[in-house]
Amino acid sequence: MFEISFRDELDAKTVFLRILETNPEGDSILSLHKEKIVVESKDIVFYQHAIIPALKSFITKVKEKAYIVSTLENIFYFKDEEEHEQILCILQSILQGERSDIPNLPPIQEREKQLDSIIHGFFMEPVSFSFDSFLTFRLKEYYDTLQIYLEAAIDEYKLEQEYQTFIHQLRELLNATDSKLNEVHLVYQYQFDFYDESLNHITKNQLIKYMNRTHFNNYSYYIDSVVLAPLVSIAPRKLFLYTDNTDHQLVETIRNIFEERTEILPYHYFGQKKSKID
Repeated sequence: MFEISFRDELDAKTVFLRILETNPEGDSILSLHKEKIVVESKDIVFYQHAIIPALKSFITKVKEKAYIVSTLENIFYFKDEEEHEQILCILQSILQGERSDIPNLPPIQEREKQLDSIIHGFFMEPVSFSFDSFLTFRLKEYYDTLQIYLEAAIDEYKLEQEYQTFIHQLRELLNATDSKLNEVHLVYQYQFDFYDESLNHITKNQLIKYMNRTHFNNYSYYIDSVVLAPLVSIAPRKLFLYTDNTDHQLVETIRNIFEERTEILPYHYFGQKKSKID
C-alpha cells in the first residue's frame, strides 16, 4: 500500500477520477481520502495502465497550463488573459511541430519520452509521495525544457504583435494616400516587377519618383524600399499580383496591407494578358 498526497483536495479528486476512467475496476484497490489517494495494490500492470496514464494526463493537460500561466504572470509579467491564450496557442503549435523553423529548440519528440521515463522509473518501486514535491523536484528538468519552448513562444508572440502593428500603420498610410495609378500589376517569380494598367513596365526610376520618402521617416520599422514603399506611395485603387509563390512572406504582407484592393492570380495569367495587348 502507498499514498499519493496532494496540496489541493480538488487535484486529488481529479486524478482519482481519471484513474477510475482508465480502469473502472480500480475502485476495489483505490480510495480517496480528502487530499490523499490510497493505493492498495502492488500490481505493476495496474500502475502502468491506470495510475501512470492518469498522472501523465493530469500533468500535461492541467499542471502544465497552470505552470505556464504562473510563469507568464510572475516571470515575464504578462497579466492579460488574452495574451496568455495567444501565447499558449503559439506554444501548442510549437509543441506539435508546426513551427520547425524556430532555431535552437530541444527535440520535441524527446519531451514525452522524458516524462514517460521519469514517471515509469518512479513507479518501479512505488512509495508514498507528495505529488507537488514530485512536480517540483523530479520534473524540474522537464519543466526547464518546457520553459525553453515557452520563451520561444513569447518571442514569436512579440514578433507577431510587431508585425501586426507594422501592417496596421502601413494600412493607415495607404488609406490616407491619394492614388497615383488606378491599377498596378505586380509580377513575382524571381523578383518583383511593376506594370501600369496598360501593362507597361514601370522602371525603378519611375518608382523612385512616385515614392514619398517623408511618409516613412517616422516609422520605427524597416520599410522595403524596392517593393512596399513604392507600392504604398502609388496607392493603387486595384492591385493585381501575379505569382505562384503565394506563401512568400512579402506576398502575404502585401495582401494584408492592401486587403480587398488585392487580387492574387497565377503567374502565367500575366503573360496571357500581356500577349493579348501586345
